[in-house]
Amino acid sequence: MSSTAKKGLVAGAFSLALAGMISKVLGIVYIVPLQNMAHDYVMALYQHAYAIYVIILTVTTAGIPLAISKLIAERNAMRDYAAADQIYRVGARYMTLAGVVMWAIMFALGGVIALIVGNYAASTAIRALSFALLVVPLLAAMRGYLQGHQEMGVSGSSQVLEQLVRSLAILGGVYAFKQMNAPDNWTAAVATFSGVLGAAVSVFYLARHVVRIRRANKAKITKPSGMSNKQIFRKIAVVALPISLSSLVLPLSQNVDNLTITNMLMWGMNLSQHAADSEFGIFTARALRLIAMPLSLATAIGLSLMPAITQAIAEKNTQLRNERVLMSYRLTSFFSFPVAAGILLLAGPIDITLFKDTAGSDTIAMVSLMAIFSSFELVTAYILQALGHMYLPIRYMFAGLILKTVLNLALVPFYGIFGAAIASVLGYLLSSILNFRSVQKIGKVPLAFNDIFGKPVLASVLMGIVVWIITKIPFDVIISNERIANLILVILCGGIGAVVFFAVMVAIKGITREEIKRIPVLNRLIR
Repeated sequence: MSSTAKKGLVAGAFSLALAGMISKVLGIVYIVPLQNMAHDYVMALYQHAYAIYVIILTVTTAGIPLAISKLIAERNAMRDYAAADQIYRVGARYMTLAGVVMWAIMFALGGVIALIVGNYAASTAIRALSFALLVVPLLAAMRGYLQGHQEMGVSGSSQVLEQLVRSLAILGGVYAFKQMNAPDNWTAAVATFSGVLGAAVSVFYLARHVVRIRRANKAKITKPSGMSNKQIFRKIAVVALPISLSSLVLPLSQNVDNLTITNMLMWGMNLSQHAADSEFGIFTARALRLIAMPLSLATAIGLSLMPAITQAIAEKNTQLRNERVLMSYRLTSFFSFPVAAGILLLAGPIDITLFKDTAGSDTIAMVSLMAIFSSFELVTAYILQALGHMYLPIRYMFAGLILKTVLNLALVPFYGIFGAAIASVLGYLLSSILNFRSVQKIGKVPLAFNDIFGKPVLASVLMGIVVWIITKIPFDVIISNERIANLILVILCGGIGAVVFFAVMVAIKGITREEIKRIPVLNRLIR
């Protein structure tokens, strides 16, 4: 693979993945002191506000940032810099206008929304958070513009900065309001308004990078774009709509679980309402939550992948396109196989560390396979859409969703939430196979199965053997506190396992010296 291709995709994916992981860690870290300061009632008001905000934000921005990045990469490859700039201007204007409209709706109806969710006191937090809609849509457009120019590091840094400012503002604001004995609704409001501050700081950070690139590109413009703003908007909408539909699959999957698991547990296993709800909580809050990390890594690969492949297609460079597809497969395997192996082997210790018991360990172990199949489903969906087949992966995602629904109905009454885990894994397996097969049929990408699957699987198996041996060390005898003993075990196995996997991959040439040089952080290991 060419140096440029590696640098653009590998470094970009790792930058976004690292930024996503740091942002998630920051998001988890601040919750503990916030809960201790704010207590349950304020946290409930805070969650009421964010629940409605996420829905409104999804309606406002879903698909458009990625559409902007894809179209800009395409126009840059054609050296049509006027159209690329016009795409950003039209997209940013639309998203800003949509944000203003949705802000007005959310602010004006804050009281009505609060009554619907069951507590009028949440209206203050809802209205405070509504101001984020004046900033976040523009922020999303800026990230799409930068990703279209392969500036993944800058985009990722803005995510970390946004989360850091938001976390500090939340903790500082809540602490100050608690010291003043402020009413709970105002304490919740200052917590939600912190999201506005984080987004605003991130906008200012990105603005100088956007201005820098736009100035450089404007100097290259030799002729106008030749398209009206209406035509540009139509192009954005054509790309954004299927991406938005793709984003509905996960919420729909969650609603399938909401509608089927509890009812099937009560009907098939004769559980009480409370017992069935508790089992459902184990499945969603324990098992599925752990899959968020590999999915965030797959998303980072996809965000880097779509504009990169689009650029290669626009340049009519089939070799570069194939190289980027293959590299995306290898990156997905590099992330997903060891993560799945680690979760599978450490399901029990992870369950004790995070949730005090092993009630969900079997389900967590089963769901670990989702780390592989859901990651490949997501990445192959991005590839198909980059190849111009925007709706094909949506059909396959819904095929997997239908299979999951049928298997939920068939398995949960007999096997409980373990059956729901099997249904989820097989649903993602079907979608990923259909997507993968279509990429090969449409793109005719020559595959090296040993590099894509064989070597990562071998490294994961050897890593798994080492991790399994470590789990036999009697930490519970050495350390009396069970949760602390299991925490140390998880950390030790995670660290040693990562080193073993990486070392084996290097030894069997699953990753080359040249590729390591392109990976942020790891490149420091190579002189």
